[in-house]
Amino acid sequence: MCWFPTVRAILELLYFVAGIVIAVAAVLALKQIGLTKQIAKTNARRESVKLAAELCKYFAETVARAWTEANEDYRKLGLKFLGVVPPQGQPAFLIQNGEIVSHHFNLKQLAEELPRINSAITYLNVLEAFAIPFAAGVADEDIGYRETARPFCQGVQLFMPVIFQLRAENKGRFESIVKLYTMWNQRLVLETVAPVMKVMQQLQDAEKSRIKPIDQDF
Repeated sequence: MCWFPTVRAILELLYFVAGIVIAVAAVLALKQIGLTKQIAKTNARRESVKLAAELCKYFAETVARAWTEANEDYRKLGLKFLGVVPPQGQPAFLIQNGEIVSHHFNLKQLAEELPRINSAITYLNVLEAFAIPFAAGVADEDIGYRETARPFCQGVQLFMPVIFQLRAENKGRFESIVKLYTMWNQRLVLETVAPVMKVMQQLQDAEKSRIKPIDQDF
């Protein structure tokens, strides 16, 4: 039985070495998983940016053309349903949770005049196609915002009566347009008021730093 201790020692050594090999393999596997995730993330980011660039080109070439045609047809036909004049101090419409909860649209004119201008529907269709990837988070939203936010929001604001009417008639909801408009319009408003808020804060800070007269109560 003199061989038994030797075999036992060899087996124990192999068991110890196997543990080290397994630990090393696990570490390498974790690194590989992390690298794979990083590569996937980088590729996804690259594709997102690429798609955003293509959509901005689509906006310039297709959406802008549809916008021009719809406005020209609207003018030539002498239509009036887009002329929303809200009471002073009130918005033309209000959106909450993706729904138009209040508005000052002329529903009678909408119902009568909208069927006469197919190009308005065409414009909203191409605008929805543009908005879907951004609203879904597939395309890089920051790039889309920088390049197209202002004309996009201006177009949506003008044609919101059409979206409202089509929703009322169950002919289309344009969910992505409304979702993207809500996000981008809020950011545009904040960017507009930010300089004013900064000046107001500076004035408040200056007022706090004034030296009070020695006879003023503290």
